Amino acid sequence: MRCYIVYYFKIFLIVCAIHELTCGVISTATNEVYKKLLQLRSLPFEDCGSMFQVMYLKIDGCTTIPCTMKRGDLVDVRVLFDDNGSGVSFLKHEVRWVFNYVKTQAAISPDPCDGNQECIESTGDGKTYLAKVYVNTTLPVMRGRMLWEAKDANSNNLICFEVPVSITL
Repeated sequence: MRCYIVYYFKIFLIVCAIHELTCGVISTATNEVYKKLLQLRSLPFEDCGSMFQVMYLKIDGCTTIPCTMKRGDLVDVRVLFDDNGSGVSFLKHEVRWVFNYVKTQAAISPDPCDGNQECIESTGDGKTYLAKVYVNTTLPVMRGRMLWEAKDANSNNLICFEVPVSITL
């Protein structure tokens, strides 16, 4: 009788182990597929040395590359990124317009990490932030790039991406 109990207990443990392994694999595979779908829906961008994976980028009014931006506009930029569970709670943005290798500082209104404002929202998919960038009225009417860097409190570059832009009147 004791042999049968040990035998059934071993079978039970094997079934539990298989269940745990397959659920973990399925969960991981589902998460990876979801990240790939987000990236497919994202506005195309070039990563320039991000520590964390940028999964999704949306710039209001921009559906194709280069993004057409009108001088004097305030444009919403939404980014979803995976901080690998590190609990990022601070981001300082440095945004520049780059035209023919000349970099001009872009104004962010408001910078989400100034004062007591919530900098980053946690979502089930990662972390997200929304910022508004001002398209300076002094920018040249031409094609260039928007270079976006988000740094932590120690000035580590957590997120960095570039998007081709076309400035219009």
